[in-house]
Amino acid sequence: MCVTRVGKILSITGTMAKVEFLDDKVTRDIDVSMIEGIKENSFVEVFADSALTRLTAKEALWRKKLWLEMRSKMN
Repeated sequence: MCVTRVGKILSITGTMAKVEFLDDKVTRDIDVSMIEGIKENSFVEVFADSALTRLTAKEALWRKKLWLEMRSKMN
């Protein structure tokens, strides 16, 4: 099963972005080359260190909630 995470773009350099994940506040460098016109403060869906889609703030918060619920059931 593939599970995506949601993050907020903090900064962008070329095709790489520093992204803070909403579920645990960890930051990582993520490839954003698949999304045109991506900007700082955008929310993105991430899988395998690549941004797949841009999300609205509402979508991002909803997915964060789902992710945290799923993680709590795994413990």
